[in-house]
Amino acid sequence: MAESGQAGRSSRPREPAAVRIMFDRIAVRYDLLNTVLSFGADASWRRQAALAAGLGPKQVALDIACGSGKLTLELRRRCPVGRVVGIDFSDGMLGVAARIRGPLWVRGDALQLPFGEGTFDAATVAFGLRNLADPERGLREMLRVVRPGGRAVVLEFVQPSRRPIGRAYRAYLRYLLPWIGGLISGEPEAYRYLSATVDAYLRPQQLVALAAGAGWEQVRIRLLTLGTVALLTAARPVKG
Repeated sequence: MAESGQAGRSSRPREPAAVRIMFDRIAVRYDLLNTVLSFGADASWRRQAALAAGLGPKQVALDIACGSGKLTLELRRRCPVGRVVGIDFSDGMLGVAARIRGPLWVRGDALQLPFGEGTFDAATVAFGLRNLADPERGLREMLRVVRPGGRAVVLEFVQPSRRPIGRAYRAYLRYLLPWIGGLISGEPEAYRYLSATVDAYLRPQQLVALAAGAGWEQVRIRLLTLGTVALLTAARPVKG
C-alpha cells in the first residue's frame, strides 16, 4: 500500500489518514482478495518482479508500499543472506507482514523514504504507484535510495485498451471487483475506492515517460496478463 493524497485525476480525493484507515481495515483479508480478484495471477506477477530486481544472495533490497509483504518475501528468497526491508504507511498491513520472519518492517512515507542515498541494490513497488499523491516524486525518491547502477522495479496496472478484452476488463474493475471485494472483505467502500482508481491508470507509454521524467535510465516495460499489468524496470544512472 502507499500514501495517497489523491487517487487520480478523476477519482474522488481522499485524505491520507482516511486511506490509511481503509487499508488497516482490509489488511487481514487483503492477500486472499488479491488472489481471488486476479484469478491467481498475482503470485506470478510478484515472482517476475522479484526476478527483475536482479538481486544476488548477499545484496540489500527495499520493497516500497509493501502491504502484507508478499513481494518482500519474494525478494528475501533471492537474497537470503542479505537484507530486505519492507516499508508501508498502514499499521494494519505491517501487522500482517510482521508474521513473515526475515525482512525488516518499517512504517514510513513512500514520498519521504527514511533511508540514505544509495542504500539499496534494488527497490520495488507493487501496485502502489497510482495511490501516491505525486507519482513522479515517488519514483525519484525510489531511485535516490538505490545505488548507482542498481535496479528499480515497478508492478502496476495499466489502462485497459479499447479493444473488446480491454472493455471487458474495465467493466470487471468497475462493477465486479467492488462487489466481490466488498462481499469477501466486509468493506465494500474500500473496494469501491480501489475500483475507482481505474481512471488513474496510466497507459504503458505514459508509465515509461513518467519514469524517464523521474531520472530513470534504461527504462524497459513488459506487459503481463493480456496487457493489464506492466512490469517496469530501470537502472539508476552511474555517474562518471
